[in-house]
Amino acid sequence: MLYREVLEEIRAGKIRPVYLVYGNENFLKDEIFHALRAALVQPETADFNYHVLDPAHDQLAQALNLAQTQPFFAERRLVVAKDCSAIVPSRRKGEGDGDEPEEKPSSSADEALIHYLGAPVESTCLLFLATTVDSRRKTTKALLAKAGVVECQPLKDEDAQMWAQQRAQSKGKRLNQAAAHTLVEKIGTDLRLLDGEIEKLTLYAGEAREITVADVEAVVPNLSETEVFRLTEAVMLKQRARALALLEQTLRQVDHPLQILAALTNRFRQILLVKALTTRGVPKKEGASLARMHPFAYEKMTGHVAALDRVDVVGAMQRLLEADLAMKSGYDPRLTLETLVVELLGS
Repeated sequence: MLYREVLEEIRAGKIRPVYLVYGNENFLKDEIFHALRAALVQPETADFNYHVLDPAHDQLAQALNLAQTQPFFAERRLVVAKDCSAIVPSRRKGEGDGDEPEEKPSSSADEALIHYLGAPVESTCLLFLATTVDSRRKTTKALLAKAGVVECQPLKDEDAQMWAQQRAQSKGKRLNQAAAHTLVEKIGTDLRLLDGEIEKLTLYAGEAREITVADVEAVVPNLSETEVFRLTEAVMLKQRARALALLEQTLRQVDHPLQILAALTNRFRQILLVKALTTRGVPKKEGASLARMHPFAYEKMTGHVAALDRVDVVGAMQRLLEADLAMKSGYDPRLTLETLVVELLGS
């Protein structure tokens, strides 16, 4: 199911007894979680009918026990199991050895979950939240077959623009296509950042029904391509003093370090693409078209990537992803970004 469809169902009161919501886009997962909580949990009875269970050896057993308990002075009970070991990938046999994850033998709780999914309690909403799931497991297969399943992954630029337009519409504003493009170009595809900027744009627009490009230019901080390029170049060339100075400079221009991280990620992704095209001997005109870049910008980039090792760029992309997950998991954003840049400079 698409997350929009699930939200529409929940708001219409059509709530399923079991959900599996997973993926790397935490904002979308949080939206579904908060919609369920708002629809099901009454503040006066929350202590009795609302339960959030973190990973533990008896997490699944606790969740099923609560799920089969009738709600107390309320119509429904909400039970949330985060990163349940019955469905997430197992730890590897050896760190970094390339082995497949260990197969975990079925436990009594696993079997109980499969049995429960055959006839879930209608007065309970059992929500499984996870970043990744192991689709080979019996428990995961059962959930995929019988639960309301939503995969929440980061959006592409075009989808993020559409999301931004829908978000603005939900706040009573029209975000025209050009303004949505400019907004995503400035901020990136991180939905939490986009949501914050749309909130500011809504207030800025006042009585006006439409948010324009001029509004976006006036309100949303601009992290120019030149600055991102200079910072990326300094990092890749291991110019420590220059990179740290540029990082400090760019941090002063944005509302949140995620904006810099998103811009760096987009730049490194572009570098990796241009590196691949030039390595294959693709003509510059064709390469610029494939990379969706202006021919002049593409030619300039080819000169920049020539001296770079692809392994270094791939490694940088992996560290950028790890930093993104860390920020969205609650780690200090500025410290995470500064640590990332130092690590890239030292690698």
